Amino acid sequence: MHDYPAIRSDLRDDNRGMHVIRGLYSADEVEEYRDYCHRFMKRAPVIYERINTDTMFDYVHPRSHDNVPRTYRIYQFLHNHTDDISARIIERALRIRDEIESAWLDDTIYRAEKEKLQSYVIVTRYMGDVGMLPIHQDYSGPAPLPLIQFWVSLSQMGVDYQKGNLVLHTRSGKSIRVEEDLSIKAGDAVIFDKSLFHEVEETLLAPDSKWGRWTVLIGARADRDSNWNSLRKRLRYNRLVKTVGSRLKRTVRFGTSQA
Repeated sequence: MHDYPAIRSDLRDDNRGMHVIRGLYSADEVEEYRDYCHRFMKRAPVIYERINTDTMFDYVHPRSHDNVPRTYRIYQFLHNHTDDISARIIERALRIRDEIESAWLDDTIYRAEKEKLQSYVIVTRYMGDVGMLPIHQDYSGPAPLPLIQFWVSLSQMGVDYQKGNLVLHTRSGKSIRVEEDLSIKAGDAVIFDKSLFHEVEETLLAPDSKWGRWTVLIGARADRDSNWNSLRKRLRYNRLVKTVGSRLKRTVRFGTSQA
């Protein structure tokens, strides 16, 4: 049983803006989900832009702020998962998220923002020794209360990678290096306000690492693309859609072995 008033208090605290749930997922669940994502990433279609619709298929998006291949993402959409390991992982987090946010739905601006945004999931695999994300903010809209998302580590610092914290920058100016400062283990969930600025430090793999750094962001949210915009993006990137397996073997070192 979760202490929802305490969670809401932490999320609204300017010194925190986040809350940790230890062991939300078991080691077996983490392994099963990561294995599923690893297999999907090797055979999935690749599109070089985010497309959000209520009918979109899951796909892989290479993501980098420069010309260095730093991360590969799987975009998972809730309508594609009803009775599999992904559904079990996603639904557990979203039930907690919706219960937390239910206390704030009397605010009309907050409710409108929550209803207009599509929820989806981002699984990220960080490239060996270059994977990182620069400081950014996932939401800067008018919601007066926290719109939240779940960040879950799918691999273990000190075992699968040596360096590469998620860093949350609180509203009071404090920086929290999540894995090290909070002693995060694989399967722990960090719930945080989407409006917090955050970044991921450059990943350094552990020697003989099998997996490297994997994470999942459950309850990411974005505006839905119109039918026309979705079609435009698909046509624009159709020549770039391919399966990812051969590309990874040619260009990306994820761990000591090639993906």
